[in-house]
Amino acid sequence: MPLRSVLDAARRGERITREEAGYILSMEGAPAELLEAAGTARDRHLGRELRFYYPLPRFPNASVTGSRCALRCRHCGGRYLEGMTSVETPSKLRRFCADLEARGAIGLLVSGGSDARGRVPLGPFLDALRWAKENTGLIVNVHTGLLDAAEAEEIASAGVDIASVDVVGSDETIRRVYGLDATAGDYRETLEALRGAGVPSVVPHICVGLDHGEIRGEAAALGMVQGFDPDLVVILGLIPTPGTPMEAVDPPSAEDMARAVAAARLMCPRAGVALGCMRARNDKARTEELVIAAGADRIVLPARATIEKAAKQGFDVKHLDGCCSIPRSLEHRSLRR
Repeated sequence: MPLRSVLDAARRGERITREEAGYILSMEGAPAELLEAAGTARDRHLGRELRFYYPLPRFPNASVTGSRCALRCRHCGGRYLEGMTSVETPSKLRRFCADLEARGAIGLLVSGGSDARGRVPLGPFLDALRWAKENTGLIVNVHTGLLDAAEAEEIASAGVDIASVDVVGSDETIRRVYGLDATAGDYRETLEALRGAGVPSVVPHICVGLDHGEIRGEAAALGMVQGFDPDLVVILGLIPTPGTPMEAVDPPSAEDMARAVAAARLMCPRAGVALGCMRARNDKARTEELVIAAGADRIVLPARATIEKAAKQGFDVKHLDGCCSIPRSLEHRSLRR
């Protein structure tokens, strides 16, 4: 499949296909003409704007399971739960939200370890989240894991603003990395269930190199996301984490991340495309430079060089206290003045 035909379709304003995204992801390097086509698509549909996000201290993470996780996935092993505030009872979550409100916080991400079915056990905490939405001005983002329609309805009834959903496109990767008896279709159904239940903003997250650093199911994941027609897509990158089976794996290169962002932009040209917080910091400034060229319009915790270069390139830059999943309808709460 020649790159020229892919780029010609993009220049005509046509969305590229899953197969074309797979071709892009399989390429070497990050061809300048690919980046140019993707960057042009962003500018055409979203304007020449960049948003830079700073989650801490005003948009912290909280874990409803503390450091416990039944899956202990091969890339994480529960290590990232240790850096979250533990709110293992509804009363602790309520107190945490009240304290955040008193300190002038913007919001929080409520996450936790998964159970054996790949679900974050949010059920017992929904009344506390409902209380937070009724009694504070906090933006509430929940990391759900897999769920069904009934669970999605319960989450929506709590009034949460955002549901963040990891999307994996390979059944083999799901088994090999997560150890789950689940399929890629289960992730698509989770997205649809949350939207059908009325959660205002459902944000798919795709991790590049999740399967031991190899790019395998990312194009399929992007295909599912394209069919979902999201307002925002978050691109993450594998972090080789000490103490896990993947600690010695090479993380995605700057070029790998740029191609993934370009594929996301050309598949979903009108959506926001974010470079999220969960990514290796190897070659940080170059990665950010390339993903901006490739059509990203949101970056979490940018390097100083990235900020300076964006200004020189004539972008309208906005700085926000919060996570990159905040929809535009709520960003007035987190904009730095």
